[in-house]
Amino acid sequence: MTTPWDSEALWLKSRMFVNRAMDPDREFEEQAFWAAAALELLGKAALVRISPMLIAHPDDDGRSILLASGAVDYTGIFGSVQAKAIWSRCARVFRTFNEAEARKIAAGRNGYIHSTGVGFDAIPQAVWWPRYWAQAFILVEHLDRTIVDLVGPSRSLLVTKYLAENKEYVAQRLATLKERANSLLSRHRSGSLSARLETEWQRFDLATYLYTEPRECVACGATGEVGGDEVIESHMEYPEYSSFDPEDQFSDPRSITLDIAPFEFNCPVCHLVLDEPELLDEAGLSDPFQAEGDPEDMYDDGPEYENE
Repeated sequence: MTTPWDSEALWLKSRMFVNRAMDPDREFEEQAFWAAAALELLGKAALVRISPMLIAHPDDDGRSILLASGAVDYTGIFGSVQAKAIWSRCARVFRTFNEAEARKIAAGRNGYIHSTGVGFDAIPQAVWWPRYWAQAFILVEHLDRTIVDLVGPSRSLLVTKYLAENKEYVAQRLATLKERANSLLSRHRSGSLSARLETEWQRFDLATYLYTEPRECVACGATGEVGGDEVIESHMEYPEYSSFDPEDQFSDPRSITLDIAPFEFNCPVCHLVLDEPELLDEAGLSDPFQAEGDPEDMYDDGPEYENE
């Protein structure tokens, strides 16, 4: 019996849905509906390759988690998390995945099914597809597959075109944000900002994160900072001992170095803010940075589980 957390089965179903989405005989709204469904399946397929428990619903007395862990045999009943949890976990695991974009895609699908509207009329079709394929491509890559594997050779040319358009779109967005930041800075220094914009300028404050690192602003060249709260990996250094002592293996680490994933860039001078994975990547600010950890944190109970 194929389980709901079988990555290959989820992949095959996503292929079926995405090829329905690319059927030229369908209206755009129906195409987008099938594409949105395929994206969720791709997200699940990518997550379960790490651990099936990442898609198991936690609020059924642990039954689904136990099934996904292999602790009990699959009985045919399994609860998976909602799409919003899929997007949140994909964004944490796959750093360039844009949770906000995925939520917009899912919102369109929900509107198409549950409301009187078409659901996909908020974003023009010519813009929607490049954004969609930018997210789908990330998940396909983390499944160790290719776009050709997903849609076939002939349709892959169209997807490649959409991906190129999205790359250009992100570059244009970054250029616009840089230009606006420098323009506002210049007008602030010359005293020519409007009262409203000057008030907004004065209220600007750097976002607060557990970990930060100084980095050069791509707009004005001043020193800004990237910040993040998520630890990718911890590196512990233990004291060196001159003689062997069995108790040494239980000694406290001397220091802990943390690898942190950047979540946002802020500049205190021109007030440039980059808070999307694609923008950070385009600006060359997406590389993880290191921060010093506290050995005492090893003994904390850690955060309580939070259902997303």
